[in-house]
Amino acid sequence: MQLKLTSKEKLVLYGLARYPGLSDIDLASKIGVDRSTIFKSKRKFREWEMVQLLNVPSGVGVGAEIMTAVFASYKPSAPVEVRKNKPGFKEWVDHPHCVFHSATDTDSVSMVYSKSFTDFKRVFDPVIDDYRDAGFVEDIRCYHYPFSLTRVSWDSALAVDNTFELARTDLQEEPPIEEEIPEDSIKLTEKDKLALHAFVKYPSLSDLELSRRTGISRPTISGKRNKFFQSGLLSRQANVNWKKIGCELMIFYHINVRPKATNEDMMKVYSSFRKIGAAVYSYIQPGEIFGSFLSQCYVEMKEKMDLEIKTLSEAGLVSERPLYVIMPLRELKVRKIDYAPMVKSMLDIETEI
Repeated sequence: MQLKLTSKEKLVLYGLARYPGLSDIDLASKIGVDRSTIFKSKRKFREWEMVQLLNVPSGVGVGAEIMTAVFASYKPSAPVEVRKNKPGFKEWVDHPHCVFHSATDTDSVSMVYSKSFTDFKRVFDPVIDDYRDAGFVEDIRCYHYPFSLTRVSWDSALAVDNTFELARTDLQEEPPIEEEIPEDSIKLTEKDKLALHAFVKYPSLSDLELSRRTGISRPTISGKRNKFFQSGLLSRQANVNWKKIGCELMIFYHINVRPKATNEDMMKVYSSFRKIGAAVYSYIQPGEIFGSFLSQCYVEMKEKMDLEIKTLSEAGLVSERPLYVIMPLRELKVRKIDYAPMVKSMLDIETEI
């Protein structure tokens, strides 16, 4: 059921997406809504399970080399209920390095963190082969994004702005260039690793509660939290349940850009896809972009995509249509986003918290 938001609640949702790391006081000054309204709205959002604030770890910081986007399409005889009966389903979806998975009966899109290309092949090739042997698969394509070369844009704020026609003027124009993480921040002590895992697993808990769970003193927990966010080991992001605010379609895409494309060329392609729908996120590396956006209407989305691809083609930036998967949100059968098991696995953490 679609939830009806007041104008102020829409602004609070936008603020949480645009400034997920701010306190209520600072957020109030950014969006022009009083602190009490922010407090009440956040409480409602929790009750409605509409927005989840995440602490997302740096791939490089936890020892991952690449993020792999996996697009899979399935035969009509292999809906989710059938695929779930294969052991490989849990090996794929529940694998700790699979941080995101969205699936309907006909398609799935996954995001997998790996220590290396070899590591990805070792873990996922047997699962993919198992699906092929079972006769489930029509097509599987994997696209690899090395963290050291990839810029990531989290555009939930743009999606909220677009969905509610807020016409905000404080949106980011393009993905920020990621600063190099200090080398001493990557060399984590055992306490660093445990604290980092705790921050990712329990993003809403206080330092006091995390201290109780980890056995690390509260001042140390507080200091590590500040250090991790300042160094870029952690970033705060908003995961919105788009279905609950009336969004109809989620589109995932991958597009190849011309060889030797400049950064300016990549930003032109990125900006074009932001126009097609309400952008949610984008992974941008030289020559390729993987991302997702929302749309309310297939026909309108298709017309916009055809127009933008035509314009990009005429400019010599692309020579082929993007691969894209359309998922009606009401038809989603599996939806996972969880970074904590990946952190625990990558950092070899044995302590349960």
